[in-house]
Amino acid sequence: MKKTKLIWHIYLPFLGIIAIVLLATLWFTSNVFSSLYYKQLTDALSAQARLVDVQLQPFLSGSDFVNVDRLCKQFGQAAGLRITVILPDGQVIGDSDELPAEMKDHSDRPEFKTAIDSGFGISMRFSRTLGQNMMYVAVVSKVQDRPLAVIRVSTSAAGIENVLAALHRKIVYAGIAIAFCAALASWIVSRRISQPIEQMTETAYNFASGDFSRRSPVPNTIELAELAKALNNMAEKISGKIETITKDKDDTQAVLISMNRLEKIRQDFVANVTHELKTPITSIKGFVETLLEGAINDPQRAQDFLGIIARHANRLDAIINDLLVLCRLDEDGQKRNLSFETQELRPVILSAVEMSKYKADAKNMTIEINCDDKLKAKMNAALLEQAVLNLIDNAVKYSQDGGKIEITCSRNQAEILIRVSDNGCGIENQHLDRIFERFYVVDKARSRKLGGTGLGLAIVKHIAQVHAGNISVESTIGKGSTFTIHLPQN
Repeated sequence: MKKTKLIWHIYLPFLGIIAIVLLATLWFTSNVFSSLYYKQLTDALSAQARLVDVQLQPFLSGSDFVNVDRLCKQFGQAAGLRITVILPDGQVIGDSDELPAEMKDHSDRPEFKTAIDSGFGISMRFSRTLGQNMMYVAVVSKVQDRPLAVIRVSTSAAGIENVLAALHRKIVYAGIAIAFCAALASWIVSRRISQPIEQMTETAYNFASGDFSRRSPVPNTIELAELAKALNNMAEKISGKIETITKDKDDTQAVLISMNRLEKIRQDFVANVTHELKTPITSIKGFVETLLEGAINDPQRAQDFLGIIARHANRLDAIINDLLVLCRLDEDGQKRNLSFETQELRPVILSAVEMSKYKADAKNMTIEINCDDKLKAKMNAALLEQAVLNLIDNAVKYSQDGGKIEITCSRNQAEILIRVSDNGCGIENQHLDRIFERFYVVDKARSRKLGGTGLGLAIVKHIAQVHAGNISVESTIGKGSTFTIHLPQN
């Protein structure tokens, strides 16, 4: 599948929508103005016919056809219109352009027939007498509901067509100007969306090549601004650590070892972030391109593809949110901006369980809490609740339906312990030392299927560390796992 830049995936659909809307608007506007012009012209010709009727009725009633023809020629010349007077049997008795005696019977004219039947008739057709297209409006002249004659007023269709052609040209010119402005605006908007992503991608490549001097510009949008800050923050931290190590010249071997370790951490982290973000982005782009290539016309396929896109978008959102949480924990932990208060532990545990209840109920799992109401700890309640919530979510994900989760809070001489135990699948010993690393997962396929980001346990570890504590794990394959948060005494 051919790959194109993000801006084209944004700009071209915008341009297509604008073109469709503009063409529909131009077509509708043109039809409306044409209909309005014909209506106004019809009303004007009808009004002229009524005025002629008032002047001719005395002569029609007295059968003075000579004066009828004379007045037709006077009125036609003055108004610049052709005026014809036709008796109910089709005989022409007056015409502004021709001699009535030389004109054929007009009883077959469509506007004449309609006027005789309904009192008013209109027709647009070719005149054999004048040799051009004409618009005809006919009205019946009556005295005491007795038809005396049909008065017909007509004008050349060439003038009408010229006026409408000029009007259509103005509409088209206006449409072209609007289309150009809309295309330019769409390009600007598309660039504003895609450019920050391109800049962050370039910055990430610089980091990967070892250049930490570059910084990604911070966009105006909240989501992209947070991601840019996270990239910049990561670069600052790694640069700071490298500078600190470099200053220690007393032990060159230690410096080299530490720098290699940092380089390995940097490479692993960049590779993991790139891989975890690239996978959903690649899938989203692939399915969007498939939709644009025609799959959107198949409702069932379009629905399936949109569902897949939504799942990948949710995973991408979860990864970014977890990365932002880790960055905030690192930043707050260094600046000590977090507030800690001594308060009861049980309400924090209950709140975390309440937020996990829906997922646990969906798998028919029970959660048992053993926590003394009077047990207190010095903590940041929101962060500790997040840590317990992450552990419960992991227990729910990796346990069978109908399983059981136990949360036990206790105190010993040195620390306060919060244990979250499950009877799930367990973890092999070879993984226990690494499960708290960022993006490390035991079973990647299963983790992605269950919606995992590989960052949940890393967040728990960081929360424990900002509380001056730590986290440990014990696990047996087929029997379950126990995660323990260790907090210092007050």
